[in-house]
Amino acid sequence: MQRGAHADNGVGTVALTLSAVAAVAVLVWHVFALPIQNGYYGLFGNNVDLWVYRAGGTALLDGHGLYTGPVFFEMEFTYTPFAALVFVPLTVMSFGVTEIVWWLAIFAAVAGIVWCCLRILGYANTRRTWAFTALLAVVCTAFEPVRTTIWLGQINVFLVLLVLWDLTRARSAMRGIGVGIAAGIKLTPGFFLVYLACTRQWRTWRVAAATLAATVAAGALVRPADSWSYWGQQITRSGRVGLVDSPANQSVNGFLAQLLRFYDVQRFSTPIGNTTVYQPPLWLWLAVTGSVAALGMAAAVVAFQRHNELLAITLTGMTSACVSPFSWGHHWVWLVPLFVLTLHHARAARTKWRFLPVVAVSIPSFCWWWNYWGGPAQLEAPHPIGIGFFMLPRDVPEWWIHLLVPLYAGCYPLILVTAATCVLATARAAAPSHPRSEPRLRPSPLDTPATPATATTENSSAPTSVRC
Repeated sequence: MQRGAHADNGVGTVALTLSAVAAVAVLVWHVFALPIQNGYYGLFGNNVDLWVYRAGGTALLDGHGLYTGPVFFEMEFTYTPFAALVFVPLTVMSFGVTEIVWWLAIFAAVAGIVWCCLRILGYANTRRTWAFTALLAVVCTAFEPVRTTIWLGQINVFLVLLVLWDLTRARSAMRGIGVGIAAGIKLTPGFFLVYLACTRQWRTWRVAAATLAATVAAGALVRPADSWSYWGQQITRSGRVGLVDSPANQSVNGFLAQLLRFYDVQRFSTPIGNTTVYQPPLWLWLAVTGSVAALGMAAAVVAFQRHNELLAITLTGMTSACVSPFSWGHHWVWLVPLFVLTLHHARAARTKWRFLPVVAVSIPSFCWWWNYWGGPAQLEAPHPIGIGFFMLPRDVPEWWIHLLVPLYAGCYPLILVTAATCVLATARAAAPSHPRSEPRLRPSPLDTPATPATATTENSSAPTSVRC
């Protein structure tokens, strides 16, 4: 629970009604604004990443190399050998069944994230809260990271849920195992090891690090050559994911590269094949990324010290997407818990500006639509396609575009910088009344009902009662 929040939060009739109206509006938007029946741009019309996951599992079973070439058409397998092991179950079903199971699992994971957030914030375990969770999950499918996750069949939403569940559950000797497994599948969640170290959660850090090492060992045991290739060579090839200056790259590295391309700074351009790629010099990337990482982690530590674990974890997840060399929009599923936090803040606050954070998160996170004509057949559909705010055009022949592009080209990193700055600006001047290491948390909202529980900090022998 966010300390200082009421212990018995409930979902009121107004909140439930508004969420129902918003959910219906989102469903209508899915069907008509971005026609759901379209064979490519419809919500369920792509699933290319799911195909790649399945192909990775198939390559593992068939003894083919995971990194010797494309596994699905021209798509390479960019995950760890352990991830290929995780994807093996996808090969036992027909692809049609796999798609349905995957879509249902994605929505369940989004609902799980929302439910976990609400329970951490102290909302009661009632039918109203369950209904509110389902409705908010539908609303969140209009956010670009979530819609793109469904459209591509991505995995990030499961990793967010795994980390969130792991770090907000009750005292357990196994706390940290979820972080280790998530990092073993995809490297980005490994940044939570930095968070655990900064907040001195050493026992959890050791469990997470040991679990990550176990996933590496499991991959090496099953596919030693692929493991050597991945950890020795592939891990440093960020270009295998995509062109660094792609508008879809919502990391600090991508933002800098996009600015270099937009302002045509030829000094930092490199011809690659039939195109020219702009990339920031290493010193610039490290300097800006290091500053953003320091800002994000400072805010996360402050939130942790103020007993707001949900905010601390969310800030860390967003920071991890910022510092990665390449972060697609769907890597930013951490905007879902941030959205829930802003809604909770709006509910608790009594100022006339209380909904401003909700709007500030929702507008750049929303999946906007834009008409693209020409090009390959799949781009000739005479209707809008779903794009992130960061994908809006840059080639508008007006002077004001030079003011707007720097804002929306890196809108997701900008959300993190703004949120972290607000946390630090509003932090209490006084230090916490007692040092903290392992947080005092309630039993996991995904494991137990809302009943009083007892947890003990790692460095204290006196039990502290906490109310769910």
